[in-house]
Amino acid sequence: MAGFWQTVPSALLALLMLAQCSASDSPPDPAPAKSRIQLMTSLPLVWGEGASMKTVLSGGSEPAPVYRYWQGQYDIAAVDSLENLARENPDIVMLAQPRAMDPADLTDLDTWVRAGGAVIILTDPDLAWPSELPLGDPRRPLVTGFLSPLLGYWGLELVAVGEDKAEIVDLQIGDSSFVTQGIGKLELISGKAQPDVRCKLSAADFIARCSIGQGRATIVADADLLNAALWPESATLSPQKSGAVRFVDSLMAEYVGDRDAGK
Repeated sequence: MAGFWQTVPSALLALLMLAQCSASDSPPDPAPAKSRIQLMTSLPLVWGEGASMKTVLSGGSEPAPVYRYWQGQYDIAAVDSLENLARENPDIVMLAQPRAMDPADLTDLDTWVRAGGAVIILTDPDLAWPSELPLGDPRRPLVTGFLSPLLGYWGLELVAVGEDKAEIVDLQIGDSSFVTQGIGKLELISGKAQPDVRCKLSAADFIARCSIGQGRATIVADADLLNAALWPESATLSPQKSGAVRFVDSLMAEYVGDRDAGK
């Protein structure tokens, strides 16, 4: 009998060791899926300014710091058209000072949002983003937003603030503080919005948050905030240190939270 009791601790120890080994052999929990983002922009974010097929293939072009950061945080893809939007159905569409959009793209976006989609729009009435490309070069960023037909359909108008587009502006929005240039503001157009559109302005009319059908849109009256030249020096290598990047992340998080809650 004494021998039996002496073997009990050893047996328990063996079981514990077996359980520990089994736990360590278990595969780790899969990483959460990244939010799928479609980006349309005229800004030199994806390959830098003046990129060509030759410079891209040779490694002579590289993404802007904010796009490099987004590549790590999100499943992001730059697109030139939204014709496949309904089929691809990303989590978020971002328009960052996009090129003039075809009426079909504007219609596809509006239809997709009304069906439950989410869009974040950074549109600048007076972009100050510097460019070394000659005037008229189609690769230059657009100096003003060309989304008036879409914004007007939602009962909004983008207007410039002040006469100096290069004026440095310090902003504090929520927990994010950042510097940008020549911001605009958004105004509500009485009687213009469609019946299923409700927009609310905030941050001194710098931001509009809209409920559009079953979907949502956030419109920001600036795009220069993505220019890394305006960030603290440390944020160029670590963009998460930029208040502007954290601000955009917070807008993304509003929609990602809605998506996760709906699962």
